[in-house]
Amino acid sequence: MINAICCGLIGLSSCVCMGQQFAFEFGSTLSQFDYTLANGSKADYLIPAAGLSFGIHGIQTLLDTSTISASSGKKSIYFNQHPNLRKIVSALHYELGIKYLQMNALGNQQKISFSYQTDFIGLQAGLGANIPIFKGFAFSGNLIVQGQKMIQGNQLIANQYYNLQENDQFRGIQLLLGYRAEIIKKLNDKISLYGAFQESQTYHSAELGTSYLNFCPRQILIGLRLSK
Repeated sequence: MINAICCGLIGLSSCVCMGQQFAFEFGSTLSQFDYTLANGSKADYLIPAAGLSFGIHGIQTLLDTSTISASSGKKSIYFNQHPNLRKIVSALHYELGIKYLQMNALGNQQKISFSYQTDFIGLQAGLGANIPIFKGFAFSGNLIVQGQKMIQGNQLIANQYYNLQENDQFRGIQLLLGYRAEIIKKLNDKISLYGAFQESQTYHSAELGTSYLNFCPRQILIGLRLSK
């Protein structure tokens, strides 16, 4: 399984580099473990714990205005005849990249302390828009979807460690949906800096009588965009 993931990520890296821009980012993750007990009640003894996050992704606009301007095809003629639509579509972009994050939590129940420490890696895709603000600043909003696979995880209860790879609630592929907001500062034609906030979560559910766990990581990131 790990070998398959590595091969997929290596293949994806070539796709990332094909974007008009590619971005590197790192930051901190604060993850909420939303655990529902078999009786349907929410566990109130888990608190978020900090972890690291790192990502690299390619960014491609839906409509490349420079290509449209240089073209004489039907597509170019249509968008040149509809400048408002051209402006809207040219602000939209999609993203595809690789994401690593740690999702951790702490807890205390009946005077017994425990913790979860996990490392996940996977893919992230997004669709959003860039809105210029002023003096080289822009705002970017994105809807995102992630597929994450735990590569390492353990639970500490009192003085005993347990391997979370043996826990069905952790070892499967986690599908997360969420949003992302960025403030971007353009330094020159090739380089931009940005700060981002990202929140996503899983949406697992189960019948009454079965416990289940949802992850809700919140990330604060800083990054660098490089244009081709």
